[in-house]
Amino acid sequence: MIVGFDTTVFPRLDYKDPEKFWGTISYLQDFFSVHRDRLHTVFEKAQEMKRCFDHFDPFIQSYTAKICPYCGTVCCANKFGFPEFADIVSFLSLGLSIPDYDLDVDEEAICQFIGKKGCILPRIQRPYRCTWYFCDPLMVQIDIGPAKQYRKFIQDVQDLSRTRGDLMREFFPIWEEHGNLIE
Repeated sequence: MIVGFDTTVFPRLDYKDPEKFWGTISYLQDFFSVHRDRLHTVFEKAQEMKRCFDHFDPFIQSYTAKICPYCGTVCCANKFGFPEFADIVSFLSLGLSIPDYDLDVDEEAICQFIGKKGCILPRIQRPYRCTWYFCDPLMVQIDIGPAKQYRKFIQDVQDLSRTRGDLMREFFPIWEEHGNLIE
């Protein structure tokens, strides 16, 4: 069973309003700076999440490297490549920089971060939806692979979801008490 966290409790990042989008990110960066001492368990959970990404990424990358370059219908559109509030929380808790999103792109066009061999962002620096979205051709290839690898893949997806949920559960009460001043 996959256990996550309902991220709809956080403010919505509106990529259609650049001032508000970048303002919320700036506010979060300041929040992390000001409340660093209160966020120690969040940083610990982030390191657990990083370990999950480290286990998960090589396997999925081996498949996407074979499938994505030959895809005739790229499903990675700009509108899916913009982060949610929880993604920014994850990036900051991991000490990652925020990608330089171009908000003035056609939201239906191929994602601004797609290169010749797939996404150019490290998996850990992508919106979470990009990590757990598996198109049909990718799933077919994983499904017909060795059963042991498939079981490990499922376990890795569950571990990643659980640790991200744990991180958000640690962050939310601190945010609710000290930072929830947006909108």
